[in-house]
Amino acid sequence: MTARDDRAPGGPAHLVFVECNTSGSGFEALAAAKRLGHRVSFLTTGLAAYTDGAGEGLDPALLDRVVPCDTDDTDAVVAAVRALHREHPVHAVLTMSEWHVLVTAEAAHRLGLAGSGPEAVAAARDKSRTRRLCRAAGVPVPGFRRVERGEALDETALPLPCVVKPVDELLSIGVKLCHTAAEARAHVHHLLEERDQTYRGRARTPAVLVEEYLDGPEYSVETLTYEGTTRILAVTRKLLSPPPAFVETGHAVPAPLTDEVRAACEKVATDALAALGYTFGSAHVELRVTADGPRLIEVNCRPGGDRITRLVTLATGVELVAEQIGMHLGRPPVAAGRAAERGAAIVFLPSVPGRVDAITGTAAARAAEGVVDVGIYVAPGTETGSSGDNTDRFGHVIAVGPTSTVALARAEAAARTLALTVAAPAAALP
Repeated sequence: MTARDDRAPGGPAHLVFVECNTSGSGFEALAAAKRLGHRVSFLTTGLAAYTDGAGEGLDPALLDRVVPCDTDDTDAVVAAVRALHREHPVHAVLTMSEWHVLVTAEAAHRLGLAGSGPEAVAAARDKSRTRRLCRAAGVPVPGFRRVERGEALDETALPLPCVVKPVDELLSIGVKLCHTAAEARAHVHHLLEERDQTYRGRARTPAVLVEEYLDGPEYSVETLTYEGTTRILAVTRKLLSPPPAFVETGHAVPAPLTDEVRAACEKVATDALAALGYTFGSAHVELRVTADGPRLIEVNCRPGGDRITRLVTLATGVELVAEQIGMHLGRPPVAAGRAAERGAAIVFLPSVPGRVDAITGTAAARAAEGVVDVGIYVAPGTETGSSGDNTDRFGHVIAVGPTSTVALARAEAAARTLALTVAAPAAALP
């Protein structure tokens, strides 16, 4: 099945999205597809996951067709796409969801459509495998060890402090800085013996990564790779909470770096993608800049979440998700690589556990200088938690400015006007 031949060059196409994320790029891509005049079909295990509840959700008007499907099963995705193809020729299958990048890559490959290579995506989804391939190719990575369930942890060989993390999670879930061997042993046990499912309810790979702690600021490199050539769209500054957790509290584009450090970050990202054999698709490559230079953290074979794609557009004028759609339809990302015209930043609003009573200050935040968006994810009556990862948020503020430093200061100032009032958690109520 190669439906691109059924489409007039440059004309409307039929795009099939396999689920999406809910942190920016997923909804942006669906909106971009409709704005560009394409037909959008959406494969999902349940649309309610995107439309129910308070806060920002998916607008069903963006979807021409919703198809119930086991989106964890490549055979089911392929069958659903073939059925859709019989009604309207399908030109691309894509996803913005980290959980579905591998299934989507496998399906596109089997259907003869443009997509990321499944082997490269599988390597990126396993953080320990990414480390091995990149280290072999000379890409700078932290010292690491993969520990399987049932395997003894050699505490004498631990680089302390060390970071212990699942090999297949995201959102900073399960990532912890450990200062002692006892801490590391306890967290390894917790991840391998007490948490057998991922955030999305899938069976977790029974292995963890124990690695050297990298001391230095964190950045991500936003890329598009087409026919083996990687184009850099932006380098993003990432703001993190203090250890031992690594909760992302905000982002700023472009990262305020010297030309030398920026070039070094870009080289680590492009070399890492090459080491994985990644020749097509978007990528969000995370790294830390240490005293010895940038070191790779992980490779994600999809656009950055947390509305980083929106920041890239605000700062550079390049709509990353629209460029990616064009790539799937046979058009190179000609607009990639433009210099930033201004700065853009996002600040997340941390939630606290309890039942939401009120959110105040939204009008003042929206009216603040440089603010272009205030998003609230909860409503009165919502139960909020405190899990120590990137899900602990009740909203965000996005601002622009002449530089990303100014944009960040404006976003932070507006965020300070917002307040979340909560009652005691439901379990503590009489």
